[in-house]
Amino acid sequence: MTAPSGVATPARRPRLAIDLKLAAIVILVVAIVARWRTFGDPVIHIDEQFYLLVGGRMLHGVIPYIDIWDRKPIGLFLLYAFFHMFGSGVLAYQIGGLVSVWLTALLLFVMGRRIAPPAGALAAAILYVLWLNLAGGEGGQAPVFYNLPVAAAIALIFFHRRKAGTNGGDLRWIGAAAMLLFGIALQIKYSAVFEGMFAGVMLLWFAWANGRSLGRLAIDALLWVGCALGPTILSAAVYAGMGHISEWWFANATSILMRKPELPDVVEMRIEVMLALMVPLVLSVPIRRWTGSRPADPDARDDLRFLDGWAAAALLGVVLFGSWFNHYALPLFSPFALIAAPLWNRRAGRAWLVVLLVCGGVWGQRILYRHGITRGTGRTLAAAVDATRGARGCFFVYDGMPAFYDATNSCLLTDHPFPAHLQSLNEMGATGIDEAHEVRRVMTRRPERVMTMEPAYDGENLAARRELYRVLALDYRLLYYYDGGGHDYAVYGLRGTTPDVPARIDKADRHFF
Repeated sequence: MTAPSGVATPARRPRLAIDLKLAAIVILVVAIVARWRTFGDPVIHIDEQFYLLVGGRMLHGVIPYIDIWDRKPIGLFLLYAFFHMFGSGVLAYQIGGLVSVWLTALLLFVMGRRIAPPAGALAAAILYVLWLNLAGGEGGQAPVFYNLPVAAAIALIFFHRRKAGTNGGDLRWIGAAAMLLFGIALQIKYSAVFEGMFAGVMLLWFAWANGRSLGRLAIDALLWVGCALGPTILSAAVYAGMGHISEWWFANATSILMRKPELPDVVEMRIEVMLALMVPLVLSVPIRRWTGSRPADPDARDDLRFLDGWAAAALLGVVLFGSWFNHYALPLFSPFALIAAPLWNRRAGRAWLVVLLVCGGVWGQRILYRHGITRGTGRTLAAAVDATRGARGCFFVYDGMPAFYDATNSCLLTDHPFPAHLQSLNEMGATGIDEAHEVRRVMTRRPERVMTMEPAYDGENLAARRELYRVLALDYRLLYYYDGGGHDYAVYGLRGTTPDVPARIDKADRHFF
């Protein structure tokens, strides 16, 4: 029916805008519900505690790789320095992680609209949000943040690659923007290099296939490589200007090659966990074919092939990197969740997606609850801090919570305050120091409080542990012990600096929910 002459018809809002607004609200609500247990918790993961420690100390003049040693790129520490400008930084980095996850999921939804119905695209975006909790992505692990620039770079190529067919293969500035985003991602964590290489190869292919001349393509390639490496080159140049390029190079490049292999049993266990995380998502690819869920439109199928290539590149990067901690799977979740979106086209595919969503949600909450037991919570940290009452001087975290330093405002007795760098067997000879000797040196200064974990774990440098416990047995007494059912926290006090009261023993409640 048409409107009468002279009567204005109300303008229709674009369907995509409506869908995007609704998707944004739904994804944000899901992300908040999925991550609510973590908000305000200062001990979600040892890595995040350390990043926040370094970021906070940077605001007071500490320089990474020189005053505090680690091998993560400077961009990650700058990000956490920014978060530390808001009080303790704990809630700030968790809100930052939430926003990053939300925006990444929105990008997945927008791309998913090209290969699946809106409901399928939304399911894929939510799947990404939920699956993060299964692999340590509930807080502020590096991939939680760098997945956003990676997804943005892929989206730029994804939405502009066909324009190359109308302008002689000219993708120069789109490619520059995409590779600069990868350059930023590299300065959050270097493992983004594999996805960046895929993006670079795809840019070259799309440009050349659409008629770009070799001369112009060579200029494009140089520009794109420069954009991708620019942030890292800038970081190196700053350290070179300070006269510390050798320290920068050792931390950012050499040291990772010096790490020893993990124990076979440990590697086997971690691979089993990684497979449990990835097999359900990877199965979505053959299930798409078995159920006939792939899009019928040729352009949409071409889009899906490109996204399949992204997923394959991310998976290859994890395999080649060879570090099997569960949080190394986090970069895989965005591409693999996205390429599951077409499953919504068929009833069997929808059923599989629903199963993944339900399992991801329930399993994720179960894992977060278990983390609160095995890793403790803010209450555990507060009890450990209470054991420092009356103590002065610097404390020492041999193993446990780097957040202990921030919570007590303690100075640092070592420039290697990340516990694993002192007591992990595979770090021996890879940190630039003799780890057992460093523990001995720290303990000769008799820190008034020492945090450790008991008992020793598989893969620990027992020589370093012996140096610690030789002194603890002579000069220290137990003040606090948290029984998490495995590798438990203990705080020891130097004799003569502690009240003569029995040690406090906390035992976690192990009832689910």
